[in-house]
Amino acid sequence: MISDYNLYPLHVFRMVARQGSVTRAAAELFISQPAVSAHLKAFETHIGAPLFERTPRQMVLTEIGRHVLDQVNRIFLLYDELPEQVDLLRNKVTGEVVIAASSTPGTYLLPTALHRFQQRYPEVVPLPRIGSSTRVIEWILEYEAPFGIVGEIRLPEIIEGVPLGRDQLRLTVRGDDPMAETDRIDPERLADRTLFLREPGSSTRSVVEGMFGDQFRRFARIVEIPGTEAIKQAVAAGLGVAFLSSWACRLEEKVGVLAPLRDRRWRKSRHFYLVKRRDRDLTGAAAALKSALSSRRGWS
Repeated sequence: MISDYNLYPLHVFRMVARQGSVTRAAAELFISQPAVSAHLKAFETHIGAPLFERTPRQMVLTEIGRHVLDQVNRIFLLYDELPEQVDLLRNKVTGEVVIAASSTPGTYLLPTALHRFQQRYPEVVPLPRIGSSTRVIEWILEYEAPFGIVGEIRLPEIIEGVPLGRDQLRLTVRGDDPMAETDRIDPERLADRTLFLREPGSSTRSVVEGMFGDQFRRFARIVEIPGTEAIKQAVAAGLGVAFLSSWACRLEEKVGVLAPLRDRRWRKSRHFYLVKRRDRDLTGAAAALKSALSSRRGWS
């Protein structure tokens, strides 16, 4: 039976769930595979039900396992937040706080916002974690981040979102491209062009496919690149065109390296949202940071 004072088997269970493998979990925990299996077996015995389906490729959580993982994550969350709770009793806002953000707001807007926040709360250390919008939601669901900023994607029922701001996705070309000076671009003019596209899971990809997917066949080829900066460099080199955020291209447009098409049919406004789990109340540094970011609504 698991000791009431030993949370380590729960930690092992959580690591196996995260890694999907006893072998990878053992490597992360710096213990042997038999030790991981033993802790897992003891925890399953304590729960009274199998928590994983063992397949040749990975460990897959059962329905009960998914519910148990959610509760285990809550246990560790409460433990992690204890120092913050003590600081609140002392009327102090201190500690580290993870803020997850999709790549566009995380790269081009969040750093400045976090700098301003830290000037107000010097004893708080914001820890930005940048990924696709889909990945941000996963981090929030797994209690790895208290909240985050994402673009327009479908949110799970347990996630609530508050509008924060919006950018504009625009078909963008090299600054000296003749198309940049044309008021109307017919799809046929794209027949010899390469379209650079973000990876699946990004809000940019989701919005572009929803709005312009039927036009993709007009392009000579489509090349997927995971990252806005790499796409910007490819377009600036004249290798193709891409739908890029107005936030991401401000500097390049100012100096004439990149230019969005004037034709507004190749533009689409996109909203960003501040998101969190509905069943998670934020306190301390996390609550302060969320409030500071919410007060900056209208980012554009």
